[in-house]
Amino acid sequence: MKVGRVHRLLRLITLMQRGVTMSAAELATELGVSRRTLFRDLNTLEAAGIPYDHKPSQGYRIEPSFFLPPVNLQVSEAMGLMLMAKNAQATPQQPFSSTASEAINKLLTMMPPGIREVCQEMMGNVSVNPGATAKVKGDADNYALLQQAIDEKRIVTLTYNSLFDGDTITTDLRPYHLHYSVRAWYVIGHSGIHKQVRVFKLARIADLQFTKRTFVLRKPFSVEQHFGKAWQMIPEGKVYQVELEFTPKVAQNVAEVRWHPSMEHRIADDGCCHVAFEVDGLGEITWWLLGYGDQVRVLKPAALRKRVQQVYAAALKQYDNGSDG
Repeated sequence: MKVGRVHRLLRLITLMQRGVTMSAAELATELGVSRRTLFRDLNTLEAAGIPYDHKPSQGYRIEPSFFLPPVNLQVSEAMGLMLMAKNAQATPQQPFSSTASEAINKLLTMMPPGIREVCQEMMGNVSVNPGATAKVKGDADNYALLQQAIDEKRIVTLTYNSLFDGDTITTDLRPYHLHYSVRAWYVIGHSGIHKQVRVFKLARIADLQFTKRTFVLRKPFSVEQHFGKAWQMIPEGKVYQVELEFTPKVAQNVAEVRWHPSMEHRIADDGCCHVAFEVDGLGEITWWLLGYGDQVRVLKPAALRKRVQQVYAAALKQYDNGSDG
């Protein structure tokens, strides 16, 4: 069975399990298929043993209580699920976070009441702070539509507020991959207007429309290969050997985190942390370095050292205007 049809069948189950009876016409419209295709999908569900009710005057539905069989959770598994639920609740702007939290809570209700209460009491002493998060209306909807488009290999028309182009653009997009990085979701795909694979931030999508056109992906898309040795998401086409020296004040903090797959580090006798990276492009790593201020010194390359100096010089000008207010 094709992935696109699997996605559609799961969507059909979700629609009929919402507790609202829907007619065949309504279901077909929601799924974007013909009535004939809808009835074929309903027959597939019936053959798979998924019971649904049909009332001629009203439509179709699946009892909300149907689906998952009883699950025997260990205490450690329940604690893990509760922690995941806390993470989902702390980032409500994330796609499907609310439904994920609801699903976890459903699983937890299957535990014996006594054990469940103990776990809940223990988790009352645990909190989650996800840090700075972007609150963008529409991300979840765009995520769901793009996920379906990726599954069905469907071309979409994207209207996008592009910082790179300095304008609102409209392009046909062949979506390959959804990627989360630094507080935001992105879709990666081939842009018709740019004639190359580009990265688009979901938060900047002004409009997203399905088309009837599909595309063929000649080889599996690799997000690792696309980003290559970029610091995060923007390869610039030139790889640099970067060497940095962090002061003892922040040395341990730096050493505790693997900032990049190529990272190598050592703590010197004087307490400084020497770090080396192999990075494609200097733009992204520059902004990371600026966050450490005077606690880091660029040893190599000279191009990165010069870039950091220029940024600091420009920043000083902002304050060197003789104004007190």
